[in-house]
Parts: sequence; C-alpha cells; structure tokens
Amino acid sequence: MSQFKIMSSINIHLRGYSPWQRFRSPLIFIATAGVFTLSLFYSLIVFSQFPLTGNDLLKVLTSYNSDDINQQIIVGLRLPRTLVAILVGIAMAIAGLLMQGITRTPLASPSVFGVSAGAAFAFAFASTGLLPALAHIPVLLITMAGALSSGVLVFFLGGLHLPQVNPIRVVLAGVALNYLFISMTRAAVIFADEHAYGVLHWLIGSVSNTRMEDVYTMLPGLGIGLLLAVLLTHKLNLMHIGEEMMNSLGGNPKKVRILASIAVILLIASAVSVAGPVGFIGLMIPHIARALIGQDYRLLVPLCALLGATLMLVADIFSRVIRFPDDSPIGIITSVIGALFFLALALRQVRPQP
Repeated sequence: MSQFKIMSSINIHLRGYSPWQRFRSPLIFIATAGVFTLSLFYSLIVFSQFPLTGNDLLKVLTSYNSDDINQQIIVGLRLPRTLVAILVGIAMAIAGLLMQGITRTPLASPSVFGVSAGAAFAFAFASTGLLPALAHIPVLLITMAGALSSGVLVFFLGGLHLPQVNPIRVVLAGVALNYLFISMTRAAVIFADEHAYGVLHWLIGSVSNTRMEDVYTMLPGLGIGLLLAVLLTHKLNLMHIGEEMMNSLGGNPKKVRILASIAVILLIASAVSVAGPVGFIGLMIPHIARALIGQDYRLLVPLCALLGATLMLVADIFSRVIRFPDDSPIGIITSVIGALFFLALALRQVRPQP
C-alpha cells in the first residue's frame, strides 16, 4: 500500500466516515468561539463591587481614560485576571491532551499523574524558608524544577522510555507519585509557619490578585509548549493509530514522548507558577474535545485550547458568585466539576462491554 493510501486511511479513521463530520467541525469551532467570547465579555465586567457595564468596556477599547475608576478596574484588575485564566486553561488542557496521547491512557492528566503535584511541592518547599537561597529564584523556575522532577520520574517509572508502553504501569506510577508529592507538600506547609495560609490558598488554585507581570511570566513557557504541541500533531495521530504503523512510516515513538513530555512540563510549570495546581482541566477538556470532533490532533489541539480557556473563564465567574463580594479560589469550582467528571469516566472505563 502506498504512503498516500495509508495517510488517507488514517484521516478516515481519525475523522470518521460520516460526511457530516466535514461540516460539523467548523460549526463546533464557531459555537465554542461564541461561548468563549461571551464568557470573556462577562468575565471583564460582572460581579464587581463597582457597577461595571459593557459601555465601560467599550470605552476602554475605543477611548481609554486613566482617570475613570471603572476603566481603571477593567484594565488594572479584571484584564490581568481574565488573561491569566485564559492562559492557564489553555496550558492545562493542552498538557492533558499530550499526556493522554503519549500514554494512550484516558485517565492521564497533570493532576492525576503527579506533574502538577510536583510543581506544587517545589513551590511549597521554597515557601518554607528552609533554603533561603530559593527566595531569590523566580517562581517559574522553581515550579519548573518540580514539574521536571515529577515528569522524569513518571516517564521512567511508567516505562514511557520503553518501546511498548503498558498503560496500567503508567497509571500506577503517576498515581503513586501524585500521592507522594501531595504528602510532602503537606509536610512543607507545616514548616511554612507564618506563610502557611498563603501557601494553602495557592495550593487550591486561584487567579485572583494576578497582575500583568504574571501574564508575561507565563508567555515564554506557554509559547514553547504550544509550539511543540502543534508540531507533534501529525506524530500523535500516527501514535494513536498504532506504534507499528508509526514505525513503518518512519516515526520515532520514543522521540515523540520525550518532546511531548518537555511540552507538558513547560505548560504545567507556566500555569502552576501563577495560578497554583488548578485541577481536572487537563482531564476533562481532551475527552470533551474528542467527543465533539474525533481523534485528529490537528483539530484537537486548537479546540482543547479554546475549550480550556472557556471553562476557566466560566469557573472564574462562578468563583466570584459563591461569596460575593469576596472571591473563592477557582480550584474549588474546577475540582467539584472535575471530580464528578472523573467519577463518570472511571465508571465508564470499568463498565463491562455488552
């Protein structure tokens, strides 16, 4: 069979046989973009102690007046918070998609496999003051070191470096490391003493009190991680079909896993360094995206980014509703939604096939 015929059969397998699929994907992207735009609009103006309106937002875009208190709130407070929520949603969703792709495990996600927990432990340990030198190191580098340590351990203990991957071994390694880092994080919080409350609040996951500096902090790691994800879409499609097929077409599964793991570490470290370990975004979004458009990673990467950003915006809006005018950590909202989703997914996986 020629390579052209093989690639054609792969495209059919990934996108399905229905002619409706060709028209459904653009409609899904348009609908998701519409929900995202609406969520973005409301995120900038709703549930504020000052009466913000759409007209204030329009003035910010057309004729910004730094003396107007409402416009100052939108630009100085709401805009950084909204941008951080968008970037964190994108990072976590793409990281989860990549993890599920290289492990071929539907339960893989940053929060389940301990990568987020490793980054969180690094931050909590740095907050204890046991090593004063860590206070002079940027938070992004600290969380990246934690995510890297956890990612390397999962990579080797889970057998991702081997020619054939055992999904059960990967899950066991990830869950074990997740609990290990969570336990060490709790111990670090005890040593943090006067910083304990701030660390605990950060560990739940929050985008409140973020600044534009936080947005700039996230951009380099997020940009490189997204670029790697886009470049790997074709290889991940081949990996989904089967590693034997991938090898026959000149692919290298081990190289793909290494590059995808680097992307995952960069994405998670960027998100965790600013917002904390926001849970379950990386688990839910890839499954929702696959249910909507199929298995083609060329479509899954942009759709996951859009869905992740939208879910984070919606969760942020609800986090303001719970205790208005005070904020609640956004991690509470995503954890409640994610726990129910994880439970339903787990039950679906163990349900006997007819």
